[in-house]
Amino acid sequence: MHSEIEDELINFKRVLASDVLFYDLNKPGIYAIFVDNENSLPEPFNSYLSKRKHKCIYVGKASKSLFLRLVEEDLYGKSHSTFFRSLGAVLGYRPPKGSLIGKKNQNNYKFNRKDTKEVVKWIEMHLGVSWIGMSTDKLKLEESRIIKKIRPLFNIKHNPDKLEELEKLRKECRDIATSIDQSNVY
Repeated sequence: MHSEIEDELINFKRVLASDVLFYDLNKPGIYAIFVDNENSLPEPFNSYLSKRKHKCIYVGKASKSLFLRLVEEDLYGKSHSTFFRSLGAVLGYRPPKGSLIGKKNQNNYKFNRKDTKEVVKWIEMHLGVSWIGMSTDKLKLEESRIIKKIRPLFNIKHNPDKLEELEKLRKECRDIATSIDQSNVY
């Protein structure tokens, strides 16, 4: 059973990630991120997406501002974003060794500037987005309901078919970012 919200978010108009800056997104809402072609993703992720019979790779919520959450964090990596970190890892990028040592949050690894720019370039070439402004009291329920139903590749929380390969890549990145560079040790 499709809901109106799901239909509007998943089945209707999408905007290229590179064009999203031209929209007023200073409101709370729910959003979906789509890849242009499953073969834009490396194996095995393209095969998994093909089996899911849709191109939605992530569903998220923005409790304050779609601009801050979707654009600044997920599409442009200017702040900590699970989606951006996951996509970068899937595309083969890794954080600098030891970059999380001494940091309070040991999960929020980042890529170096050059790699971040490459991920953003890939996003602008291959991703599209859709969104729905909505009151904050409905966000969490709608996000989890849609994730459970369509099982986007990059969602782990609420996803009955979360990908073990994605979790392994994210752990590998965290391990790199929290490891000591032995080449500088005497």
